[in-house]
Amino acid sequence: MKTIIFIASLLFCTVSFSQLRINEVDVDQTGTDVSEFVEILSDSPNFSLDGYIVVFYNGSDDESYKTVDLTGYSTDSEKFLILGGSGIPDVDIVIGTSNAIQNGPDAIAIYQDSASNFPNGTPVTSVNLIDAIVYGTNDEDDPELLAGLNQTVQYDEDLNGNKDTESIQSDGAGSFCVNLPTLRAENACVLGINQSLIDRFKIYPNPATNGYLYINSKINGVKIISVFDVLGKQVIKTTLNGERLDISALKSGVYILKIEQGKTSATKKLVVK
Repeated sequence: MKTIIFIASLLFCTVSFSQLRINEVDVDQTGTDVSEFVEILSDSPNFSLDGYIVVFYNGSDDESYKTVDLTGYSTDSEKFLILGGSGIPDVDIVIGTSNAIQNGPDAIAIYQDSASNFPNGTPVTSVNLIDAIVYGTNDEDDPELLAGLNQTVQYDEDLNGNKDTESIQSDGAGSFCVNLPTLRAENACVLGINQSLIDRFKIYPNPATNGYLYINSKINGVKIISVFDVLGKQVIKTTLNGERLDISALKSGVYILKIEQGKTSATKKLVVK
């Protein structure tokens, strides 16, 4: 009975979000970056942002360099609010004329807190944190920012080699991709309404027979892989940067494979022969 409960709990996959989240960021462009932006998305239209702030963190010292008070603002009828450079048409809150957002490794976070508690130079914190993204433009990961904001992935705007023309976008399920900007529109990588989270990951061959398993994701980024036997014992725990997972140490049998990417996780049955 314990084994059945364990397997059932692993196979039940859920993703939860707050009422407010970071939907898209564009932190590097050609020239003087007059149109950099942060796009915030709410679950409901015309959502009041009273009591919320956006804090920008510098990876060089892991301290804040800009805080924007959202009190007095609301998301629009399409659930968006845009913070950005003066070059963006219809920007809701202008945060600078050029180079307003640092390229990275840096971070952007939403808090339900007072702006007075976050003067420039405030150390990174997760207290009253609502959502956050740690990012770079072909930079080494910043472990202090990741840990301080409860994040596991640093997203790279230069992932495709086009940092000046692409942005980092939420897929609607807790992770991010890099694609052409979609300001005030549906992101390029958002999961379709009929697409389940499990459909994001393609696993093959299954049954596995040659000591390797390939795990393909529709979204770029590091994957954390866990494998459990039917008794609930964890037999593999690893971070996967590519697609091929070495399972040569596993004996023939049935296992539970758990994949975590960004804030999304999915589980599948794995058969090894």
